[in-house]
Amino acid sequence: MEINYAVGGSLTYLLAGSLGCVPPGALALFWAGMPHSVVSRTDMERFYWVYVPLVWALRLGLPRSFTGRLMSGEMIVDPFQADLPMLDRWCNELPHADEARRRLIIREVEARVMRLALDQTDEPCSEHVPSEVGPLRKVCEMVRFVAENHAGPLRMEEVAQHVGLHPNYAMTLFRRHYGVTLSTYLTRLRVCQAQYLLLSTDQEVSRVAFETGFGSISRLYEAFKTVSGRTPGQYRLLPNPP
Repeated sequence: MEINYAVGGSLTYLLAGSLGCVPPGALALFWAGMPHSVVSRTDMERFYWVYVPLVWALRLGLPRSFTGRLMSGEMIVDPFQADLPMLDRWCNELPHADEARRRLIIREVEARVMRLALDQTDEPCSEHVPSEVGPLRKVCEMVRFVAENHAGPLRMEEVAQHVGLHPNYAMTLFRRHYGVTLSTYLTRLRVCQAQYLLLSTDQEVSRVAFETGFGSISRLYEAFKTVSGRTPGQYRLLPNPP
């Protein structure tokens, strides 16, 4: 998961078929496993990124509704306006922190994520709104269609047909906005879903392969190793970060 915080300006992402805005002075959280790209920004004094490994997030026991919103590609924004001193402290202390202080910072990050999760309701965040602007709308439609159908057989021609575009133009348009091919996006999405199932359930690898759209264990292994550098079994056995 990725935490963003902008000072004096804003940043807008294309994320899972919608525009997610990181407004000035508010903490924003989204699942970075979902391919995303910056579509606009305003002048900022500075910008903070905090990356929270998936194993940490799952270990926290976050509310299921909150995790589901993140996994579906929603950007969740907390309007609480008191995070800047904490972020500055983390940035100043972490490069030279000893092990005890490093563990303290990790606990503070985890506590902040948990507070954000517990403060949320089941209502979608107002900052996560569909984009209906020009060609970007077609890209959003493609992303939504892939997200809804990634667990089954899916051909790129089907995606293009769904949005009423020639396959070549649809693929070019998608790559222009996301920086990756639609095929790569689909593979990454399936791998990310497989990672989530491997860490959050005790399902057999074969079942994970079929539930995430790979169709066979060999295809899951090949894609998983390419994306994560590990086999599904190795990934599941990773120890929790210190």
